[in-house]
Amino acid sequence: MNISILYGGTSTEHKISIQTGLAVAEAVKDRYKLDLINLEAEIYNSPHLLLDTDLVFNALHGGEGENGSIQAFLDLHHIPYTGSGSKACKIAMDKNITKLIAKSVYIPTPNWILLKRNQYTGIQLQDNQSPKFSYPYVVKPSNEGSTFGLTIVKDESKLEDAIGLAAEFGDEIIIEEFIPGKEITVGILDNKPLPIIEIKPSHNLYDYDCKYTEGMSDYIVPAELSDSIERSLSEDALKIYKTIGCRHYARADFRLNDEGQHYLLEINTLPGMTSTSLLPKAGKAAGLEFPDLIDIIIKIASINNEILQYTS
Repeated sequence: MNISILYGGTSTEHKISIQTGLAVAEAVKDRYKLDLINLEAEIYNSPHLLLDTDLVFNALHGGEGENGSIQAFLDLHHIPYTGSGSKACKIAMDKNITKLIAKSVYIPTPNWILLKRNQYTGIQLQDNQSPKFSYPYVVKPSNEGSTFGLTIVKDESKLEDAIGLAAEFGDEIIIEEFIPGKEITVGILDNKPLPIIEIKPSHNLYDYDCKYTEGMSDYIVPAELSDSIERSLSEDALKIYKTIGCRHYARADFRLNDEGQHYLLEINTLPGMTSTSLLPKAGKAAGLEFPDLIDIIIKIASINNEILQYTS
């Protein structure tokens, strides 16, 4: 089987995408014929680069790799690929829409308000938009990953600066209620929840450094939770995965307060596959070494493509 790995790209998560692409290639280099395509520029004018591939492994984090654009392009040219389809990716990339959908299916999510850019005044908090919840706030772009542009705001004096930073990354930002407690993530592989992970970052926030620097975070895998909390988290992770229409694999991120109530933050349709990434840690806890995890994702995507061809 010929596998084309798309990685790199032009988003803010370019470096992470490089790491994922190279890690995936190293993991399965002896199992498949590989073609690494580092997208320093748009591929949309060069579909011929993918004509001989059997499957694209999408390692493009952020931007066009996760917002449904590359998925729509691949669908248009009938090129099979790993990960969720265009619609699911577009929804999941928009944290505001994801939270609205979560509420509609009774998945708890922190209270929030959405601010949109005005062509004359930019993004500003108007008097009638004041949050109905107390500080601290989490201020973040609605369509960005890896905590780019995210700030925890403890009082009003820092709010304007936080809004300004988030606005550098997009036209919509979220001001969200901060939930004290544990950082929890639930990986999904082929419609099945993986062992839950509790993340203990060295900073107050699981930020970029804590995510991608060895030794900056500790991980409890599987998380030490009661059976009922573990079951509830897994059920809601799978519920948002299915409701949005994800496929193959994804990762749902939560906060868990001291009373045992969880709150969905977001679902990531293209989780990282680096040496510090969460999904491989969950896979290992389930008995899957990294090459086997990648192999399963490839096989799931291949089988799904064969089913689609058969039924179309």
